[in-house]
Amino acid sequence: METIHLEAVADGQPSMTSVEVVSKVISPTCSTSTFFKNTGIATLSSKTLSTAEYALHQQLAAEKQGVAALHDEVVDLKKRSEAAKQALAITQQQFEELNKQEEENNLILKRILMVATAGTPSQP
Repeated sequence: METIHLEAVADGQPSMTSVEVVSKVISPTCSTSTFFKNTGIATLSSKTLSTAEYALHQQLAAEKQGVAALHDEVVDLKKRSEAAKQALAITQQQFEELNKQEEENNLILKRILMVATAGTPSQP
């Protein structure tokens, strides 16, 4: 599969997606595919199929491509979700630090006000 992916890039063609490479490798109608021969599975070309059977095989292949695409999307969403969780954790930590600094500043201001009011004479 990596060879097919690299061949497309070497030929100057746009990079094939994982779904396209898998589809090409396991395509039962491809005469150059050795995947089914190596696994001992009979290919479509080794037997004659009715129109209905061929349509079902086409539908199955399309569904497999859809499943592979959904799997890739799930993996991508998991990565993005993890990145969002990390960003949220950093933001929460920064928020807690800011709250702590605010409390410290409030204490300092209270002390300054107490010293300032203690040092001023009261008016009659």
